[in-house]
Amino acid sequence: MTKGLLIAFAMMGICLVIHVIGIVFLGEYLLSRRERIEARVRATYSAFVLIFVFSVLIVLHMVEATIWAGFYAWRGLFHDFETSLYFSLTSYSTLGYGDVLLPATWRLLGTIEGISGVLLCGLSISFLFVIVNALFQFRRKST
Repeated sequence: MTKGLLIAFAMMGICLVIHVIGIVFLGEYLLSRRERIEARVRATYSAFVLIFVFSVLIVLHMVEATIWAGFYAWRGLFHDFETSLYFSLTSYSTLGYGDVLLPATWRLLGTIEGISGVLLCGLSISFLFVIVNALFQFRRKST
């Protein structure tokens, strides 16, 4: 059990680092284009900015879930990578259908993955809220 928890927390840490680095780079990218975004802050352009931000965040989450799935596949916890990815995505999103289960000795990994997914999704939502708020402020300032 201790070994499984240590592995789970290590993977959670890796995912956290990936997510934070991704959000920081995305934030820096958007800040470097702030004047351009502010000057063009019409509904269509704002929609494209939000679609871009949302897409990058989804890619980050997919990479993180794939890391968990890679571990499951590497350890042979499921019969193929597709099942590993399916289990990982349902755990990461806390959907957890229960149709695919980890072996008893590794069960805690799915729970830790779910906690990790919730926290990282919360971080993404917070970041997205900041972007939406900034776009509304730019729009309000331009009228």
